[in-house]
Amino acid sequence: MRITEGAENISTYNKTETSYRSWCKLCGGHLFTNHPTMELTDVYAAAIPDFPFEPRVHVHYHETTLHMHDGLPKMKDLPEEAGGAQEFC
Repeated sequence: MRITEGAENISTYNKTETSYRSWCKLCGGHLFTNHPTMELTDVYAAAIPDFPFEPRVHVHYHETTLHMHDGLPKMKDLPEEAGGAQEFC
């Protein structure tokens, strides 16, 4: 991923070395999370204008505090292709 404009308005925090969460300093909106140990960056779909996003699964659902009743599968961690155990709640 490459930031092409507005980098000065992005702030990042990491509690662990495995996830670096970034947000907009102007509006507080979530932008992306970098996972360097997996060589993966999660870009929040809402941050991409006109992105035709349709959710298919919830990840890390065992940690949730807001339960979703939408009929989508709920995974304990991540899919196998992303380094997870492919276990469902």
